[in-house]
Formats: sequence, C-alpha cells, structure tokens
Amino acid sequence: MDSPIKVDITDSANEIIKQLALPATAQIGQALGNVFGLVNTITLPIKFCNVYAQRNFAKYCNKLNKTPIDKIKEVEPEIAIPIIEKLSYTSNQELANASNSDKVDLIHPGFIEKINNMAPDEARIINHLKGITDLYYIVFRAKNSNNSTYHDLSYKLTHLCSELTLEPQRVSIHLENLVSLSVLQDNVGAFKIDESTYDKLINQYSDSKQIYELQVNNKKFMPLDTLVIEKSFYSVTNLGRVFIDACTFNDVP
Repeated sequence: MDSPIKVDITDSANEIIKQLALPATAQIGQALGNVFGLVNTITLPIKFCNVYAQRNFAKYCNKLNKTPIDKIKEVEPEIAIPIIEKLSYTSNQELANASNSDKVDLIHPGFIEKINNMAPDEARIINHLKGITDLYYIVFRAKNSNNSTYHDLSYKLTHLCSELTLEPQRVSIHLENLVSLSVLQDNVGAFKIDESTYDKLINQYSDSKQIYELQVNNKKFMPLDTLVIEKSFYSVTNLGRVFIDACTFNDVP
C-alpha cells in the first residue's frame, strides 16, 4: 500500500529546496507535493530567484519541519499557488497555517484576494500591525477660527513613516487601501485620550509643524487663519485581526 506521505515532491521542487539549502522533508512533501505538481515547472525556479522569496520560503520550511507529521495537511492549491506567486513580499504564515491541521481554520480563500490587492509595502505594514490594536495619526490643518472651514495641509501622519522609511503620501495611500480591504477602520472625528502618543507624533513632525505655522501666519491660506492639529486613529477590525494573525509569523526576528 502506498504511503500517504509524499516525500519525493517532483524534481523541480526538490532542486529549489536544495538550492536554498533546505531538506526535502516528509512535512514539505506532504504539504506541497500536490501543489508543486500543479505549478508550471518552467517558471517555478524564477519565483524563488528573489532573495526575499528565498527567505520567506525558508521560514515556511523551517516552521513546517518543526510541525509533527501527523499535524501536516495538504495545502489547498487555491490557497498555496497565489501565495507562491507572491513569495517576494508575503511571510508565508498563511501557507504555514494552511499546512497545519490545527490552524487551517484561520485560513479563508478570501484572504488570498486581499493579498492580491496589496502592494509590497502594505505587506510590511501588515507585519508591523501584528499585536497592535490602534494606529494613531495626526493631520495639520489650516482652519478659519470663526467657522468650520478648513484645508488639510498634510496627509494623515503616523509613526510608520519613520519605522518603514516611507513618505507620508505613500503611507496614507497604503492605509486607505487597507481600510478598503476591511483590515483597518478609520475613526475620523474620534480620538484617543492617550495624549502622550499624539505628543510623540507632533514631536516627530515638528519640522513640518514649523513650516505650516509660518504659512498660516503669513496669510497664505486666507481666510484660514489658524493652524490646528486634528487627532484620530485607525483601528484593526475583527476581520483584520484574523487576517493579520493568519498572514504573519509569531516568531519573526
């Protein structure tokens, strides 16, 4: 009787694993044997030529090899193949969870669609949001002191700009996309009572504040005559929390 464990997972896949200095173990064979058989064997090596793809796949293999063989589940192709396509900027935690019978319930095919609609930097933001409930932001505005008329002078500014070395415009666009994917909720108009976090943000963007103060004082935005700092926050949705847990490693160094 044939063993249900697929140790020999096709020559092309074994060759890739050898190139990455990873063992072609029974866990990998059982989890991905069928998937590698469905992926175009001509283009498969190209997907692993990127250093980030190699690193992420190595993390997946190392995590999988620590999983008891009786907990290994064959990954559904509709989940595995899109992840392999995006190895250069996904952490493969979805692939790891989909390979583990105890955690497979975390995975939903709809998560793959979210990944397909995410930019590489948004995957970095997702990894940063692990364990975070709220993401504070501030907006510099020129406002009319006599009424509610205002003009935004800045994007929604968070600490992610310095953490990820990204321009505020790019971070703002990425966060808006995560809102559209229901990973984040923008609580515009509401703010947290933790003033210390907002104070850190204001200090982080103190140079911008000085520039905006000069512009307002020099009547550049008449009749908007007052500089105000609006405070608010993004919150991770319930769906977003499950998505983040499914897509990020618990032991990322």
